[in-house]
Amino acid sequence: MEEEPPEALSSRLKSAGFQESLPETQEDADVVDELLAGELSKLSMVEQDMVAFDVHGLAPEIEEKEELIESSLKEMEEEIQKIKKKSSYDKALKMNPSHVGDRHFRLQFLRCESFKGKNAAKRLVFHFKKKEMLFGDGDVMGREVRLSDFSPLDLAMLQSGVMQVLPTRDVSGRSVFCWIPGNFQGKLKALQVQRTFYYIMATTSREEETQRKGFIFILYNLGRKGGDTLTLALVRKLHSMRLSIPHSMRGFHAAYEDKSMRPIVSGLRYFLDHHTRTRFRVHYGDQQKVIFQLQTFGISVDENSPLRGNDGQLNLVWHQEWLQMRQAQEASFQEGEDQHRIFFPHRFDVLFGRGKFTREHTGNLRAAHLVNMWTQKYENASKFEKKKIAERVVAIIHESHGRFLKWEGSGWMEVEDELAREKVSHWFRHQRTKVSGSEGDETGSSLKRESDRLQPVIEAENSSKQIRCL
Repeated sequence: MEEEPPEALSSRLKSAGFQESLPETQEDADVVDELLAGELSKLSMVEQDMVAFDVHGLAPEIEEKEELIESSLKEMEEEIQKIKKKSSYDKALKMNPSHVGDRHFRLQFLRCESFKGKNAAKRLVFHFKKKEMLFGDGDVMGREVRLSDFSPLDLAMLQSGVMQVLPTRDVSGRSVFCWIPGNFQGKLKALQVQRTFYYIMATTSREEETQRKGFIFILYNLGRKGGDTLTLALVRKLHSMRLSIPHSMRGFHAAYEDKSMRPIVSGLRYFLDHHTRTRFRVHYGDQQKVIFQLQTFGISVDENSPLRGNDGQLNLVWHQEWLQMRQAQEASFQEGEDQHRIFFPHRFDVLFGRGKFTREHTGNLRAAHLVNMWTQKYENASKFEKKKIAERVVAIIHESHGRFLKWEGSGWMEVEDELAREKVSHWFRHQRTKVSGSEGDETGSSLKRESDRLQPVIEAENSSKQIRCL
């Protein structure tokens, strides 16, 4: 998609009376919205379809053949050498060439730029420029940023949870980043905001699944507790920072309590780039209404989500667990290890282990339901046939993009098919010995409730032909 140069829209807005300030009235918002609508109307039908597919999670992934990867990496390196001004990149390269030239690291930039070597090269060079501006030119330039690089003020911002990744991906497997600026009790200082944003986004972007599928961004302004407000300068700095991080923005959702905030929303859209503006959706209403609207876009909002806080208070349960995972990971840090760790299980992943989180995870409930469906046939089968039935259940879960994950120290790791089959066989044996009564009734009711809740999601996925659910 060819993007209109940012200055083109800017010049039109300036001619309409906007210089270095956001719209202030509903009339101002009308002017900006009209100009933005004109921009969207210029999209071709193909481009409009691309936007809709991105927003609703239907966009196809690029088939990553080895030939494409190798040719793109070569093109990227050639384009880097053509860039004259890249002092920050050169510092990092001299400090730690194995980090800067790491194949997995560079693939992050290629994936977010759809394997366009020239664009990936520009983003990589810009990445190190921004990194030096935020964290200095010390040894951090030659490695990933860690929590130990944070000042007390940085940590206070990070631990507040006003920026965090939701505990579950959306229905298409995309990570969901949420920012709740009004709940930070204090002034939003640009440096701390940018460092926190950088750390969360860069850390999450190291997951291959996120690189392939991209991000959904939520700006949540419900239940404000008197925190600081966004300024034009901060919006611009964050937007610039976002363009330096290897991630792909698939959708942007802004949530406000009522339409009196339209001038701010219109101004926010104005300062986004063309790609993000076209994928911008705004929601007005109370918590229940906004959450429902987000769910229609495939965004899961479970009980541990920060959006489920009461009386404007953030739900920090998941965010605290995430920070503990990061601390454990960094305590035994090895370069490139994050490539194999999974921090955000998919909706249909099956989790090993005990406890409420694994027991009530959607993928585990769905797997238990599948086992229940096949139990009678399993009980009447021979030993060889039992193995085939267990393998079939594993295959059904894999066909719906589910994985079998086991917690290992500081993240989830996918297990081999043999171990997954043994897990399913164990569930079949457990069915045989399960006692009837209140516990069974409760389990059945829980499965029924989950089945009802999953039905719209399953229907949406079936219609997109992305997965097969039985």
